[in-house]
Amino acid sequence: MSNQVFTHMQSAATDVALSAARLGFVAMGLAGCMAAPEPTTPAVPVGMPTHEQYEYANLRPSNIVPKSSPAALVTAFERFCLDGGRDVSLVSQRLRRADYVAAPRDADSEVMAFVVDDRRPMVLLSRDGRYCAVAAESRTGQTARITAMLARRFPGARPVDNRSEAAGVPVAGITVQTTGSNAGIVTLRRLAPAVSGTRLVLAILHSH
Repeated sequence: MSNQVFTHMQSAATDVALSAARLGFVAMGLAGCMAAPEPTTPAVPVGMPTHEQYEYANLRPSNIVPKSSPAALVTAFERFCLDGGRDVSLVSQRLRRADYVAAPRDADSEVMAFVVDDRRPMVLLSRDGRYCAVAAESRTGQTARITAMLARRFPGARPVDNRSEAAGVPVAGITVQTTGSNAGIVTLRRLAPAVSGTRLVLAILHSH
């Protein structure tokens, strides 16, 4: 694979990771927490590539942020973000056992992106384990499936005002405050349209 194609693939993963991270930091503000610094853009790997980088280099570009089915999207969110625990190393192991690999990133990046060469969604983890998200291209049925999952997993969830802090106007998406073992803020957001289509990020920011 040429360096140009690899850089394009890496840029796609980085764009979603950065956008998802910003959503997480907005959620931190909603939760009354201190916002973490935004992650830096990962650099193209230099020197001897790792085994994962060889695998990542052969990834189909369309599978970096794929058009995941509603079932695959919700299953990944529950498996890795709700039932996976807060230990980043353990969640990373579970992702690798499920055939995911880590996308290249800077050593000081706050968010790790994991991708797999099929239609399962990208998974994003913060370094401290509090933020976890899944990302995919928009597809029919996603919102209904996610809404049903939220009602099932968080029957006592409290809606949070969906207004942008800068403009004070409603924004598309869902934001709820949860309690229990997954206490925190859950957000569903559509990222701005891109060449490959509008993308969805379903995230949770754990309160502890």
